[in-house]
Amino acid sequence: LYRSVPLGHSTEHCPCRFSPLCYPDPRLELKPLERKCVMNSMSHNSGFLSLSFLVCLLTAAAFGVERVVYEPTWESLDQHQTPEWLMNAKLGLFIYLPGFTKAEWEAHDKLHGHKPGLHHIGTHFPDKWAGRAWDQIPWDPEGIAQLAVDAGCRYVVVGRTSLILNHPSKYNDIEGSPFMRMGPKGRDYLGETAGAVREKGMRYGIYTNYMHPQDHPLWIESIKEMIDRYQPATLWFDGDKMRDTADNMRSRELLAYYYNHSEKQHEVAAEDAMGSYKSATWGRRLDHGDWYRKEESPPHDEISDGYYIRYRELFYNLNSNPSGRSEGASNNLIEWLIDCTAKGGGLEPAIFLGPPNHFAVAKRMLLSMGDWLKVNGEGIYDTRPWYTGKPQDLTAAGTPIRYTTRDNSLYAILFKWEPKGPTFPRLKAAQDTTVRLLGIPHPSVPWEQTEEGLVIQSARQDMSFDSRGKEPNIPCDHAFVYKITPQPAWVDKQ
Repeated sequence: LYRSVPLGHSTEHCPCRFSPLCYPDPRLELKPLERKCVMNSMSHNSGFLSLSFLVCLLTAAAFGVERVVYEPTWESLDQHQTPEWLMNAKLGLFIYLPGFTKAEWEAHDKLHGHKPGLHHIGTHFPDKWAGRAWDQIPWDPEGIAQLAVDAGCRYVVVGRTSLILNHPSKYNDIEGSPFMRMGPKGRDYLGETAGAVREKGMRYGIYTNYMHPQDHPLWIESIKEMIDRYQPATLWFDGDKMRDTADNMRSRELLAYYYNHSEKQHEVAAEDAMGSYKSATWGRRLDHGDWYRKEESPPHDEISDGYYIRYRELFYNLNSNPSGRSEGASNNLIEWLIDCTAKGGGLEPAIFLGPPNHFAVAKRMLLSMGDWLKVNGEGIYDTRPWYTGKPQDLTAAGTPIRYTTRDNSLYAILFKWEPKGPTFPRLKAAQDTTVRLLGIPHPSVPWEQTEEGLVIQSARQDMSFDSRGKEPNIPCDHAFVYKITPQPAWVDKQ
């Protein structure tokens, strides 16, 4: 990609390759806003405009893109819409980058001891952390990005370490600041990963522990600096995220900064985890921001109220699928992706890069998911829930089904293979309906509408003397996707 670089700045010193000081060349097309922008006046108490904010405004003016100036109020911030790219992506890879060493932890502890708010890096250094430290893990950002591509991911989220930071900051190693620099000299883990991820055409997000401003007055400023430097497409919040009110956490101020200082402000997405208000609806619905999180909770049965992301650590509680059974780690992971997609959400499997033997297992699971998506991605990417029907059902034989839609097609995704073909009890197809099984060479498979429902037959084999002989009729491992066009009607049955 061409970049237009202001005088005095070199992209050679911008590993993220997307600093607000390295904005896209005017020859690149920017996607226009897909919603009506409601302009809000700038608060009189907002202070001076930062350089990054001015660059965002000037860049938007150059492209003719209308920007919104968000105020730090829920009324203003709630006008921001969940971006289409996130709802289309369905799958992102969450990566815990290499951590700090025991020597670095001890140096920080010696300087700051057990002051309030230092729980984010613990009161001791557990032995298991040593295998995840930067001096034990080979650093290969290009390899990380390629793994995400091969797994079928559309974006990557990486963890920002707490207090002992894995990126440069003007708040590192100065008097009065709790922040220290981590890693070998000159290494920017966030920036180098951002560059590798964007080079592969994916979006880049950052996870960070929210720190209470009362304990860490510089934390908000350090996050603003991080936003300006790396321009994350999505932001995760953890740590103190629900410890206090939004006012005391200054979360609305931070969210307004994120929206206002993002070059493509309509394409960024913040997690709904910015104050104690969220305790009442955690894992249940969207209140503010652009998406909410579900973790190790059971699946819900209906389409979500707002977009959500399910976080699944590959080595924690992945011993069951959404139906409560276990049919192999890769199979479980794929079924969770399908379940999220059908119910208005997405999946972010989470991995650590070490120890190496753990990472090797995670890599196999991710590559298996990528292989499945090569065959069946049409039923996942860019789809939406079936709002005129239901997100899930069972076949007549009891096999779990999840439904997704795109354009005028319905994708019926079965968690098990039915050799004789499935029967969908609640589907009624139009006479001109075509049914395809994704991943096999047949243009269509036979079907009939009966009192039992929509009956799909197995693809017939042409065994005549001059035929090509046997053809595959089982397309893949794990789940199986039938594309039904046009969308059938949903029929409620007693």
